[in-house]
Amino acid sequence: MRNSFCACVIITLSMISYSKSWAQNYPVYNSYYINPYLYNPAEVATDYTYVYINHRRQWLGVEGAPVVSTINISSQLHESRSGIGAKISSFERGLLNTTDVSLTYAYGVPVSEKNLLYFGLSGGAINTTVNGDPADPAVSRYQSNNFQPTGNFGLLYRSASGINLGVALPQLFATASAISFSPVDNMIFSAYYRRKVEGKIVSKTKKGVRSKVKTHETNAPLELYTLYKYSKFGNSQFEVMGKFNLSEHFWLGAFYKQSYGFGAITGIQANHFIFSYAYELGGQPEPGFSSGTHEIQLGIRLGKQKIYKRKAPVLHSLLKAPSTQHVARFQQTIEDTDHVENREDSKKKYYVVIKAFSDFTGADVFKKKLITEKYNADIFYYEKDKKYYVHVMESGKSSEAYEEARNLKNFTKLKEAKVLTVIQK
Repeated sequence: MRNSFCACVIITLSMISYSKSWAQNYPVYNSYYINPYLYNPAEVATDYTYVYINHRRQWLGVEGAPVVSTINISSQLHESRSGIGAKISSFERGLLNTTDVSLTYAYGVPVSEKNLLYFGLSGGAINTTVNGDPADPAVSRYQSNNFQPTGNFGLLYRSASGINLGVALPQLFATASAISFSPVDNMIFSAYYRRKVEGKIVSKTKKGVRSKVKTHETNAPLELYTLYKYSKFGNSQFEVMGKFNLSEHFWLGAFYKQSYGFGAITGIQANHFIFSYAYELGGQPEPGFSSGTHEIQLGIRLGKQKIYKRKAPVLHSLLKAPSTQHVARFQQTIEDTDHVENREDSKKKYYVVIKAFSDFTGADVFKKKLITEKYNADIFYYEKDKKYYVHVMESGKSSEAYEEARNLKNFTKLKEAKVLTVIQK
């Protein structure tokens, strides 16, 4: 009886001490800047298929300090709006050892032409064991009732500007002896800036031969990350991180974590392989007792880049009946489809032009090709520059013409679509 009582006390004290000293009863990571799916299920829709292995030893040198090992896979489904993933983690803290297995599904909704809102949900099971004598009645009773459902939910606003905003509920169910639904006991708010930079043409020498090649798409030199982890139990925490991409293969960075202090990150990416390392100073749980916290992560990128499928718009150039050939005297300007005022002028016509030709035969062949592809194509001749213009739509409203040109460029093969402004005399 005395042994059972002691075991109960040890188990209880272990759970209380770690929940207070560690703030949240779920794993903490420093590698979320590469692998944000660790915190937010809405981040599972990644542009490639990624597999990551993460290992974190907290407060090295302190007996019973948290140790976390995680493996996860994430990917967007090609040409869809969905992402899927799976995650397995082992979380040791004192006498407690928790194994968490979950599956994730996320779905993206276009907010605008280039901005998306993702919803992510994970579900699975969690099993917590006690590193004690299994013959002890207290340990036996605890371990006989330690299987529970686990789940987390997340939102992510992903912007083409590089600004991303997220909210995650890491524990939909309380980790207590009785199952209870308590989604807002812990919350994680994130904001980060990570902008993609298109590849550029550079000169490279290979086997003595110098040639020009295009580099792969990379991230901008500076990335910024902030997290706020809210806890109902009073140990909320703020952290901020800066990552400097010194090249497309190597980075350095630093972070500050409230109540924990400063830390550093570094990593390399070579072809499809990724390695990252993070170090926190030994200021926790007490100064001088720990040689710091170490975290390593290995990753591999698989397959080709995924393409997000946006909802196809209604193309007005497919719906209108073919108009008669238009020949007129006019002044013209061809403008950028991404910068336009919403204007309407009865003296102006706006044509969505696909291509211009110096001879009628070429224009006529191209027009017939567009018609076979179900476009409302027509030709008009401009006497001043002596060119034949093939267009698929005309409108008295600039907004309609520019919207059609953008849709053709983004959702069809007609990438050369431009708006031609005609000033009628």
